[in-house]
Amino acid sequence: MVEKSRSVGHRLISGTVLQMGNMVASAIAAFFLMPFVVHHLGDRIYGFWSLSSSFIVYYGLLDLGLSTAVSQYISIAIARKDDSECRAVFNTAFRIQLMLGVAAFLATAVLVACTPWFCHNRADVSAFREVIAILGTSAALSFPVRVYGGVLYTQFRFDIQSWLAILGLVLRTGLVVCVIWAGHGLLALAWATLFATLPVSVLQIWYARRESSWARIDIGKIELKRAKSLFSYSIYSFMTSIADMLRFQIDPLVISGLIGLAAVTHYRVASIFAQYFIQILVFSVGMLQPVFSRMHGAGDKAGLERVFFFGTKLSVGLSVFFCFALIGWGKPFIARWMGMRYEDAYLPLVVLSVSVLLDVCQKPQVDLLFATFNHRSYAYLNTAEGLLNLAFSVVLARPLGVLGVALGTLIGAFIIRVVVQPWWVCKVTGYHYAGYMRFLNKNLLYCSAIMGAAMAVVAWGLRPSYVLLISSAICATLLYAIGSWTLVFDEREREQFRAALGRNYVQKLVGPAVVEVPPSPVGKL
Repeated sequence: MVEKSRSVGHRLISGTVLQMGNMVASAIAAFFLMPFVVHHLGDRIYGFWSLSSSFIVYYGLLDLGLSTAVSQYISIAIARKDDSECRAVFNTAFRIQLMLGVAAFLATAVLVACTPWFCHNRADVSAFREVIAILGTSAALSFPVRVYGGVLYTQFRFDIQSWLAILGLVLRTGLVVCVIWAGHGLLALAWATLFATLPVSVLQIWYARRESSWARIDIGKIELKRAKSLFSYSIYSFMTSIADMLRFQIDPLVISGLIGLAAVTHYRVASIFAQYFIQILVFSVGMLQPVFSRMHGAGDKAGLERVFFFGTKLSVGLSVFFCFALIGWGKPFIARWMGMRYEDAYLPLVVLSVSVLLDVCQKPQVDLLFATFNHRSYAYLNTAEGLLNLAFSVVLARPLGVLGVALGTLIGAFIIRVVVQPWWVCKVTGYHYAGYMRFLNKNLLYCSAIMGAAMAVVAWGLRPSYVLLISSAICATLLYAIGSWTLVFDEREREQFRAALGRNYVQKLVGPAVVEVPPSPVGKL
C-alpha cells in the first residue's frame, strides 16, 4: 500500500505525543473527578460503581482476542501491499464482531437476571440491574466498532485515535460533573458513559473509512477458512486477555468479597496510579507492535532486533522514572489529593508500582512475540501469572487487607516477569539470553541510579503541597532527562531521537523496509 504524504515516522511521533497528552488529560480529569464523585456519593456507593464497571470490563473477553489477530494479519497484508487481503480480513472480522456484539447483549440480559444472586443487599438489586443494563449495552455496541479501530491502528493513525479518546474524555467528564451537580446518582453516571461513547464510535468509523479504501463492508457470508485462521491466532490473545483480567481486574472482586466495598475505594486510590503507569508505557512503546509486524512480514530480522533493543531501553527508562515517581511523590500526593484517611493506599501503591515496573519495562518482548506469531508462549506465561496473582491475593487478603491483595500481584509478577519470561523470549526468538539480561540489568541500574539521585536532590518538595510537589517533580524530570540522555543513550540513539522530531524517524530507526517493503515470505491466510 502506498503511504500517504505524511510519513509513517511523523504519524508515530505525533501519535505518541497525542497519546501522552491524552493520558495526562485523563490523569488531570481523574485528579479532579475522583474526589468529587467519592465525596458526593460516599465510599460505599463509589465502590458499588467501581464494582459495576469491573463487571463490564469482563465483556472484553467476548472479543476472543480477535482485535489483535485482525491487526496482525492486516499489518502483514499491508507489508505485502495486498489490498484485497486487507478487505477480506476486514469483512470477515466485522461479521464476527457483529455476532459477538449480539452475544454481549445476551450476556447483559443474563447478568441483569442474575443480579439478586451477587447483591447481598436487596435494596441494591434494582440500581445494580439498571446500571449493568446500560453499561452492558454500551459495551455491546462497541464490538463492531473495534474493527475500525484496528484499521486506524494498522495505518499508524495513533493521532486520530488519540484525538477521539480526548473527545470521549471531555464528553464523559463533562456529563459526569453535570449529573453529579444535579444531584443524580449511579443511573445517571451509567447514561453519561453511554452518551459519551456514541459520537466517538461514529467518528472512528468515518476516519477509518477515510484512511483505508479497503475498509468497506461487502455483502456476503463469513469466509470460514479465513475466520479459522484469525481464531487460530486470536485464541492465544484471548487467553492473554483472561490472564490480564486476573492480573489487573480481579482485585476489586477479591477485596469486595473478603474485605468490603469501602476497601475497594481505598484500593482504587492506589490502583488508578498503577493503571496510568501501564497506559504511559503502552502509549509510548505499544505502537511498536505494528512496526514489528510489518518488518516481520518483510523478513527484516536485523531490523526487528535493532528496534527491539532500542524499544527495550526506552521502556526501561520510562518505567524506572514513573515507578520511582509514584513511590517518592505518592504518599504526600494522596494526603493532599484525597485526604489523610486514604493514606493506607500508599503501601499498596508502592507494591503495585514495583509490580508494574517488572512488567512494562519488558513491554517490547510481548510486542515481538505477538508480531512474530510466538504469542502462544506468552499466553501461557500470562495465564500462569494471573493464576498466581489470584491465589496469593486470596490467601493474603484477610491477614493483610488491601496490601495483601497488592502483594499477590507483585509475587506473580516477580516469578513470571523476572524468572521465566526473559529466558523464554530469548529461547523462542533466538536472542542471546545472557547478553539480553546484561543489557536489561545495566539499563535498569543506570536509570535507577539517575532517578534516585534526582529524587535526593528534590527531597525538599516531597510534602503534601501541590506547589512543592509540582515544582519538585519538574526539577526531577529535568534532572532525569539530562542524566539519561547523556549516560543511558549513546550517540546513535540520540541521533534517532533527534530524527524523531522530523518526518523521517522510522526510516532512520528501522530502515526503509517499513515504508518500502520487499515481497514477503509470509504466506496468505
